[in-house]
Amino acid sequence: MKTNYAALQEEREALHSRTIRVRFPDTFATLLFLKEGTLRLDESDTEIDGVALCYWPHEKRPNLQLSAGSQAQLLGLSDTIILDAIGARAESVHLRMLAEQPFLAPLKEPASVEQIDALLGWFTDELTDPNRQSPMSLSAYLRLLFINALRVHRPEPLEKGAEQTSILRRFRHLVELHYRDHWQVSKYAAALGIDYDRLHRICKRETGRSAAELVHERLTAEAKARLENSGYPLKKIAADLGFSDATRFSHFFKRRTDLSPGAYRAVVSRPGNEDLLELRRGFSDWP
Repeated sequence: MKTNYAALQEEREALHSRTIRVRFPDTFATLLFLKEGTLRLDESDTEIDGVALCYWPHEKRPNLQLSAGSQAQLLGLSDTIILDAIGARAESVHLRMLAEQPFLAPLKEPASVEQIDALLGWFTDELTDPNRQSPMSLSAYLRLLFINALRVHRPEPLEKGAEQTSILRRFRHLVELHYRDHWQVSKYAAALGIDYDRLHRICKRETGRSAAELVHERLTAEAKARLENSGYPLKKIAADLGFSDATRFSHFFKRRTDLSPGAYRAVVSRPGNEDLLELRRGFSDWP
């Protein structure tokens, strides 16, 4: 098991309040299960009492404080396990949107608490048992955790007047569904009911990148994840990502990363490589 896939941290009850010292990489997202007590976000007046499931992308995690007697379990999540958990199905759009923003979800139903507790227990057993540690199993448990979170958490509605943000969000939904189909930008624009130029302007204004660049970045992020973790031959990865053959896939990947797929695999498998963070840019950097 690669230590860059996921991490676990237990915060047991103590006699005093304390700030959680996160012991996994800063590039990991954080999923926190508050088992009992009170969680306080250091940079605001927000407090959560009782049982809750909370999440922060890596760049948005605040300082976290637990009151005396509180217990919590934290999962550190790499971009790769998040991508694996989200998958590439129609429902994946909702999981992606969930995983892009922080959420605080109180768990009020006993059945929800039992399910979350069981899933985290299975995740913990899988991650800590040297004879198991299957990325497929870990990502499956995480997917179920995200699905449970969707059932108890509803994102805040868009503010009035945020039409461009709404169009960008709908575009990203469509990209998630069709990036492997290699839709042209004009087809995305038609599906959104706007013209090509307007979609291009919105993407450039909101993200600094064109619509085509955003589609290519999503495809590249998926290619990186599969090259690093799947072990599949290039021919299968190429087919899964909608390329007619491995040669076309290799040309696309090298244009995007300056490395051939084989060279990328060799670099990311090398321990202690200082270039890994930049090479693995993907899920969390897709705006």
